[in-house]
Amino acid sequence: MQKKSLLFGLSCLAVLGVSAGSLASCGGTGGGFDYSTLDFSVDTRGVTINMWTGFGSSINEVLVDLLNRFTEETGINVTYESMGGYDQLQNAINLSASSGNLPNIAVGYPDHMVSYVNNNSILRLDPFFENDGDDTFTVNDFYADYMVENQSVLFDDNGNPYTLGVPFNKSTEVLGYNETFFNWAGALNENIYVPETWDQVRSVSQAINSFMVDYFNKVIGSDNVVYDRIDDVPSDVDVLLDFTGITEDMFHPFSYDSGANFFITTCRQWGGEYTVRDESSLSGYLAFDSDEVVEGLSFMKEAYAEDSIAIPQTFGEAAYASNPFKNMLSVMNVGSSAGVRNLVATGARFDVNVSHIPYHDADHKYVISQGTNLILFNADGNAEKVASWKLLKYLSKEVNGEFAARTGYFPSGEYAANSQEYRDLVENEPVSSIDRLNRDVTLLNTNVYMNDEEGWTKFVDAPFNGSSRIRNTVDSAMARVCIDQEDAQDVIDSLYSELSDYVRD
Repeated sequence: MQKKSLLFGLSCLAVLGVSAGSLASCGGTGGGFDYSTLDFSVDTRGVTINMWTGFGSSINEVLVDLLNRFTEETGINVTYESMGGYDQLQNAINLSASSGNLPNIAVGYPDHMVSYVNNNSILRLDPFFENDGDDTFTVNDFYADYMVENQSVLFDDNGNPYTLGVPFNKSTEVLGYNETFFNWAGALNENIYVPETWDQVRSVSQAINSFMVDYFNKVIGSDNVVYDRIDDVPSDVDVLLDFTGITEDMFHPFSYDSGANFFITTCRQWGGEYTVRDESSLSGYLAFDSDEVVEGLSFMKEAYAEDSIAIPQTFGEAAYASNPFKNMLSVMNVGSSAGVRNLVATGARFDVNVSHIPYHDADHKYVISQGTNLILFNADGNAEKVASWKLLKYLSKEVNGEFAARTGYFPSGEYAANSQEYRDLVENEPVSSIDRLNRDVTLLNTNVYMNDEEGWTKFVDAPFNGSSRIRNTVDSAMARVCIDQEDAQDVIDSLYSELSDYVRD
């Protein structure tokens, strides 16, 4: 687990507050459910439970396989549904809380948990840990840093945290790059290399833009000969890189997937803050109106104007730049470590590798820690709650190593990391391009992000009622700064006006 992390404190005495509105009751989670009625001896064979996530198709394929195996082993039927995104998932659960159609188990972020506490739907897990009689499953099975966010939302009257979830799918951000391109172009131009800092991103991107002028709409053969058409490549020569159909105005060397992560990480890396939580009231406030953040956003504005960086909207994409990357419209992309598989083009037409994300300076090597946790809801009766608890245990520990190995997520704890499936990923020669990428991401996380000598800090922002709304709102900031070329301070002022409920008086 990461040895250096920026996580939030636990010196709190109530449920997370809001800047406008009342506090939720600490004792009200679970819709008034009486935890003393839990009976773990109940026969759960034949019971049907509902599970909701926000996963995409590639993760769903792995999860459904594990759920089917769970049913075969336990006799518990799982009706699974993906809501098509984490925001959609949160909205669906909040709506279901009022309609009485809650799922039994779902995944969620800490800020999602806050809304579920406020609508009195989420269950505390402490009574499950304490009373199910299984000494082989405890909170200590999980990496401590991942448990902090699950124990930072709700507290008893003495300030002791309740456990509202356990880690399931954890990830961070990485720089995926076209290794075939960098090996070829780097051998011809010493100014083309995988950048480590944001200053290097700008200089390398400029070098790539100048270099590529001679290769647009061309084909590079494995013999390093430049061909006008793919049909001109001799039969005994492989196609190394195919730039046919790509023009100068279409090509942008570097892209960044998540607008919200881009904004928040820029705040951190330039020495500023994003949001803060008042530990006495547990209300949350905006904190990014600072000279440091203005400097960081202004840097990105200039970098975009000179065509050193791009965002998905640059390519006409709504959320991700993986398709442009696969189509040779870019050669570098920052995205989720669990999504690197999406950078592999059909037929693996070029090799992909990963590196750490760019940083501003050696004192501010910040990278976001992300991914969801498994949580239970007060839905149906005792048998369904116990069955859901069994599924939570199965996914978070028993098969978590396999889930991580097959999806590119990180293990939830030492048990999962030491599983045969995960060790096979790390220790054996990969079979496919995706397996190799998953292994490379794992090694990057272990050897770079988790290595104290490298100086990286994985950060998680403290959740509060409204933090999800803030994140959704700032998601547009980088498009305004980059594409619209708005003044950085004007964008900040506009965000503060739009999010006035979270401006400290």
